Amino acid sequence: MSRKTTARNAGNVVRKFYAAFERKDVAAARRLLDDKLYFKGPFDTFHNADDYLQALGKLSQIVTRLDVKKIFSERNDASVFFELETKAPASATTLVAERHRVENGKISRVEAVFDPRPFEAMFGGAKR
Repeated sequence: MSRKTTARNAGNVVRKFYAAFERKDVAAARRLLDDKLYFKGPFDTFHNADDYLQALGKLSQIVTRLDVKKIFSERNDASVFFELETKAPASATTLVAERHRVENGKISRVEAVFDPRPFEAMFGGAKR
């Protein structure tokens, strides 16, 4: 695959990643992540795919529903909006917006935005 990623491919990679996450198929999700993935969210910043997946694994233990509402893509970028329903200790339904960068068919960057208040008990407060 060439270095260039089309919008359609970027959106498909992100769609496949969330489908794997919903199935709790860690191996399939990992194959879609660049080893040097960069993630930034309200609580954490990661500089590799394995640390990111480890954090997602902890989160998945309280996820009761993940409902992808919309994926938009343009060139190498895809943005996704989804509802994340979680149980205690962070009982909530949270709208999450993420921007993904896709290169060579793999997600290389993720930036997440959501209301962190329901998750503060889990993570010790948002970084400010």
